[in-house]
Formats: sequence, C-alpha cells, structure tokens
Amino acid sequence: MIDPVRYRFQFYLERFLLRGAHYRLLFIAALIGLVSIVFGGAARYFSSDFATSGEAFLWAFLRLTDPGYLGDDRGLSLRIISTIVTILGYVIFMGSLIAIMTQWLNATISRLEAGLTPISMRGHVVILGWTSLTPSIVRELVQSESRVRRFLERTGSRRLRIAILSESASPEQRHELELHLGKEWDERQIIFRSGTPLRNEHLIRVDYLHAAAIIMPGHDFAPGGSDTADMRTVKILMAIANHARHQGVEPPYLVTEVCDARKVEVAKAAYSGHLETVSSDATISLLVAQNIRHPLLSYIYTELLSHSNGNEIRIRRLPEFNNHMAENLTKLFPKAILLGVLREEGGTLTTILNPPACFVLQESDRLVFMACNHEDTNPDLTRDSTGFPRYKYKHSSGETHTLRRILLLGWNDMIPALIHELDNYKNETFEVDIFSSLAAEKRQEKLDRFALNPEKVKMKLLDGDYTVTSDLERIDVMTYDNIVILGCDWLPSPEEADARTILGFMMLRNLLADKTDPPKVLMELLDPENHSLFTNSHEEVILSPLILSHILAHVALMPELNLVFKELFSSGGAEIYLRPCSRYDLVAKSLNFLEIQKQVSRHGEIALGVRVHGKESQPDGGIELNPSRNKHWDFSENDEIVVLTTYG
Repeated sequence: MIDPVRYRFQFYLERFLLRGAHYRLLFIAALIGLVSIVFGGAARYFSSDFATSGEAFLWAFLRLTDPGYLGDDRGLSLRIISTIVTILGYVIFMGSLIAIMTQWLNATISRLEAGLTPISMRGHVVILGWTSLTPSIVRELVQSESRVRRFLERTGSRRLRIAILSESASPEQRHELELHLGKEWDERQIIFRSGTPLRNEHLIRVDYLHAAAIIMPGHDFAPGGSDTADMRTVKILMAIANHARHQGVEPPYLVTEVCDARKVEVAKAAYSGHLETVSSDATISLLVAQNIRHPLLSYIYTELLSHSNGNEIRIRRLPEFNNHMAENLTKLFPKAILLGVLREEGGTLTTILNPPACFVLQESDRLVFMACNHEDTNPDLTRDSTGFPRYKYKHSSGETHTLRRILLLGWNDMIPALIHELDNYKNETFEVDIFSSLAAEKRQEKLDRFALNPEKVKMKLLDGDYTVTSDLERIDVMTYDNIVILGCDWLPSPEEADARTILGFMMLRNLLADKTDPPKVLMELLDPENHSLFTNSHEEVILSPLILSHILAHVALMPELNLVFKELFSSGGAEIYLRPCSRYDLVAKSLNFLEIQKQVSRHGEIALGVRVHGKESQPDGGIELNPSRNKHWDFSENDEIVVLTTYG
C-alpha cells in the first residue's frame, strides 16, 4: 500500500538536498541540533549533573562533535547516552560533513576543468574549435618566437596567451596538446574553455572581443563534407560580427579556414571586421598542382610552411633603401634572399615577387625575404652594394611538359579545385584519370556542381579500390607521368584516412619496384604524426594539416603573409621551379652560391637554393635553400638550381 506521507517527505527531502552543497550542510546542521536536543534532554532526565537544559544540550553537542569528552562522564546512564551520541557524531558530524565537502570540492574542480568560467584578458589569441589543426596551430604560435615578439609589441601585450574554445574541453585534449608541445608546454600560457562559437555566452568565456587575433580552423571530417563545414564557418562569422555590433565595438581581427574557395566572398560579406581567409582546397590543390609539374617541390613547401630550423617567409620594412634598385641589395643580405616587395597602391597591398630589372624600391615598401629568422634580414651595410646584372626573363621551349598524364588515387573534395588549377596553366595540357571506389555517378555529380569546363584538362573516371591488389593491377601505372594518392576526407578520422593512404602507397611501391623510370608518386597525409614514417625515404609527402596550420597561425601574427602565400603558391605570376644547371651554364664548374645568384639573375630569376642529384633519400630531398654564400659545388648535368621565376 502506498504511503503518501512518507513518499511526500522523501520527495521534498530529495528536492532540498539536490539544491546544492550549502543546503546539504544546512540539513546536517539541523540534524546535529536535533540530536543534541533529544539526547541532551535524555541526559538531563537521567542525570542530576545538569542545572539547566542548556547545559545538557551543550553537553550532547560537545560529545557529538568531539569524542574526547567521553571519559569525563559519570554514571551508567550518562555513559550509555554519551556513547550513543559519540557514535552518531562519527556518522553524522564527521562522515556526512566530509562526504558533503568532498563531493562539493570534486564538483567544483570538475566545473573548473570543464572550462565554464569566463576569462578576463586583453591582447590574447583565441582559437575557435578543436580540430586536427589545433595542436599544430598552437605549436606554430609557441615556436615562432621572433614573429610573436613583434606581434606582442603591436598589440601591447607582455606575453603570448592562447585561449582555446572547444565544444568539449577535457583533460584528454589538454594531455594531447601537452604531448604535442613537449618541453614547450606551459600551463600558464594556454587556457581551455568549453563551448561552441555559435553561442555568444560561450564566446564570452574566451573574452573574444578583447582578443588580438582569432583563428578559426575548419571543422574537419564533418558529416556533409566541406559544404557543412563552410556553412558553420559563415554562421559563426555572422554571429561574432552581430555580437560585436550589439556591444558597440569593432569585431576583432579574425583568420578563418574556408574549405571551398568559391565561398570566400560569402565569408567576407558575413564579417564586418578585418578578415583573412585561407581556402584549404585551393591552397592544397595549388601545392599539389605545382608539385605534379615540378617534382621535389614538396620538400621546399615543407621547409617554408612548417616551423623547423629551415627557412620561412619574412616581411619587414627597410625605408633606408628608398629609391634603391632591388637587384643591388643582393650582397647586403648574406643570410637572407630578397624575394620581392609588398607595395601599397590605392589603399591596397599588391604583391610583387621576382620583380623586373631596374625595379626601384619605395619608402613604404615591405620587403619579402626567405630567411631562417628575423635577425637574418638585417642588412650588412659594410658589404658591396653593387648589384648583379638582371635581364628580362625569356621563356625557353621544352622546359615544361606539353602533355602530362596524371593518375589520382582516391577521392576528396579538393579534386575539383585541383582540376581548375591545372586548367589555369596556359602552356600545358593534362590527362587526369580519377581512380576511386566512390561511385562514378557521385563523383561526376560533385564535379558538375563546380561547373567545371576545363579546356586543357581531359578527365576520366575509373572505378576501383586502390587498396585492393587486383583493382590496382588493372591499371597500367607505367603510362602515367605522375601518381597522386589523396587523403580520403570521407573517413571518420585522419588516422583512418592515412592508414588507407599508406596501405595504397605500399601496394603501389611493390607494383613499381622492378620498373625502370617509374612515375613520380606524391602522397597527401592528413595526420602530421605519420610524416615520421617517410623521413628516411625519397617518397614525396604533402602534409595538409601542417601546411594549413602554419598559414593560419602565421597569418594571424602577420596578416600580410596571406598575400605572399597566395601569390607564391598560385598559378601564374611568381612560382618556384627546379631548373637544370645547364640552363645557367653551371655544369662542370666549381661555384659558390654568390656566383650562382649572379648567373641566375642574368636570366631574370632569383636563385633560392641548390639540389644535388643522388641525395633524394635524405630528409630534405637533397635540396638546400638559402645556403652559405661561400659554399662551393661542382655541378653535374643532373644537378638543379631552385629558383623563383615568373610563369610564362
């Protein structure tokens, strides 16, 4: 039979206790008071030691809270009551109180670890979202000491502080980042907060309105692919701009990844503040296209677009060289190579790389260098300022393939952008076969959505799975000039995607093991940890997350870099080539790099480094960028010079 009184009491007691730790403490206090009154009254009834009820109540309370009084009692009745009260004291006062305080402390720590408390900062960097790029972005920010130092000077901050807004900030993510950074991990420098950037109250947790820069990587491996990721990005941009407008402030400087280059203008329209966009499909497709046309360029990209002991793109103002010709500065920078300038024209910056002969610098120009660190871009004014002769570049016939056959293994959303990029090269034609287990109808549907109508690229869709031996053997791989294994972004994680890519590569390598002059193979990896598997081999690898994280991090620190990256890694304009030494009449000569620079300058190009034949298996592919000016080489027919030139 149901007892309504008991159930009602239990219900109200439950609601009372669940209201928080202070209500539980209040309940225990009431229980202690009740025990003190009941047993104090009993003690006064059975003993004549108490003159008043208050003394009896105090006696019971002291026995309840401190068992050390137990030996002071006299009489059997009083000692029995005292013993009962003391036992209740262990249970109620000590046990329950400790349990409540422990539970409250655990709940408080869990709430703090969950990152729900808003921070209060100025001049910090905010990263919106935890993706496969986030650890690499943080590492790039932490390791770029000289660039961070200048960034802090501009923002008026004393030290770099990074706030990460993750939808489920957890100790696991913190531990993963700690492992990723190693000895560079600093608990005081990096703060996690839970939440989604789609909600203003969650954005407040990272104090986004006072941030010096916000970095928003794309949502990788999202259901629905790049379309869903870009829709989310545009919505977040609108939300941040709207929240800032309601606060009456300018939206903070923001760098975001956009998966589909066609949505860049939509993203810019959605954000009213300073916005820099990095199109992931366009960027990676540009690098893949250039590496197809010029094998071994992946080693150069890895050095320029990842933080290491190698070279990076540097930008600085040197107004003292106003009215100087660019080619006259070559000898003044013994540890850096001048690539060109950023020039302001009509309120906008224009990138001029590999400037023409007799190019005169202006006071407001920002010089673009390739150097290991910022200090290497300091001019040595004690050196000879006499420049090298520089002539107009002339395109030589036969230096590019008129027709190149390419085999793409796998499918991802970058392929339409890659086809579009290849079609932009005016002097070249391509035959591209796409071999994938994804149904040809679906692939054709995705290609049709991009309204591709290539004139210089002929496509063919082949059905099959490149991880199945019989399927791969059906293809005559020796008829291709290049084979590209693409990362499968339709798999659940980058680890699974790379496992498939590596399996396909191993099968392809076995297939080509006994072949003479096999096609060039390029792999796209989506997990930077897997790059170590190929550091001692001559296979070329493009690490998409590492490249994108470098660009996002460094554009956040220096917005002008985005213009340089877009110019350097796009079709047309300035490009990096590997030219045979015979082109510059360097074969069978012992020359230092300063003399190489002089010879290359005569052809209207800029020498960036040297590639020695036979060293492809080294981690750098045998390529040495920005070498010592006094180092000598004895060049053979197979050696090459890395140059910055102008396409066409």
